[in-house]
Amino acid sequence: MPAPPNVTQSLELKQYFESHDHLVRGTPEPSSRSQALIYRFKDHKWWIKVTFLGTLYQSSETEAAQKIPKRERRREYQEFVNRINYRTLPLLDDTVSELVLENSPGMTNHIDLNVEARDSANPLVKIAKSLSYRIQEEPFRVTYPSCCEFPSFRCIDWAELEEEDEIADGVHRVCPKTARVPYVLKVVNRPLYHPHDTNVIRKELENLERFKGVPGIVQPVAIAVSSNPYMTARTSDQPPVISGILLEFYSGGSLQRILKEDRVKEYNWTRWPIQIGTALSHFHRAGQTHMDNKPANVVLDAQGNVVLIDISGSGGITYSWRAPEISHERSPFDLPFEARLLHDVWA
Repeated sequence: MPAPPNVTQSLELKQYFESHDHLVRGTPEPSSRSQALIYRFKDHKWWIKVTFLGTLYQSSETEAAQKIPKRERRREYQEFVNRINYRTLPLLDDTVSELVLENSPGMTNHIDLNVEARDSANPLVKIAKSLSYRIQEEPFRVTYPSCCEFPSFRCIDWAELEEEDEIADGVHRVCPKTARVPYVLKVVNRPLYHPHDTNVIRKELENLERFKGVPGIVQPVAIAVSSNPYMTARTSDQPPVISGILLEFYSGGSLQRILKEDRVKEYNWTRWPIQIGTALSHFHRAGQTHMDNKPANVVLDAQGNVVLIDISGSGGITYSWRAPEISHERSPFDLPFEARLLHDVWA
């Protein structure tokens, strides 16, 4: 919806992106550049990604363009996005709007610039009248599942958690502010996020629900929830979204670490193969497979029992732990169940 009329507005610039194809082709400038930002109108806000497709310089200007460093391209682009009149655009509520700009003959949608842009020497401002625009939902935005999708899980407010340390990318040891009990938090908005990651989170929640109370399989504590970070109106009554999964913390550490430190003999390790096999049998009887069995995905509890973690069954597969017969499969998760089951057993 178009922004409501109000004189109170501001822009908060976020991350700048540009393609790297020009480095491969040896051309002077990228074929696309984008700027993420938050546009505010009083008590409303919109997340926007402004993307320009195309190049600015003609072939006769190639030498000059080659001398422009990335920081200068970023400065020029940020100056340009600050000149756009977002008030006139049909922005999308409660998500990330991507404003795509390109020189596309035949299209009649053109952006408006603010009055102060008229005398600007900015190269993008100069060609703005020839640019058409379209608005779409940004396909690579971080997508947060609604807490309504998993009503059986207890909800804990994200703001009530304090980070203790980072275990791995997107995985943290945390404690609630009101109780110094350690848990593991797997976040949705992880480094190098890809839209597939949200499907992995959903699948892990499904399996956590499926295997509640099953020995040898990681157990859930709650889902960490927050308000939708893209929420346009503060007064919106949207349900909270899932920002992460809160899991039991297993104090014995990973089997990978124990093997690396040559401490296996400190434990009653002969029971571990049976415990792992029993946990996997629960997966297989439920028609599920783990697909990434490896020492890093096995942890020990305080009593020295092993526990399988990372149980989405779709998050990834470590090449060095693939069964030989699927070592060169491009899509191992699409294999028939029997082939995936045998891979679990082999690993």
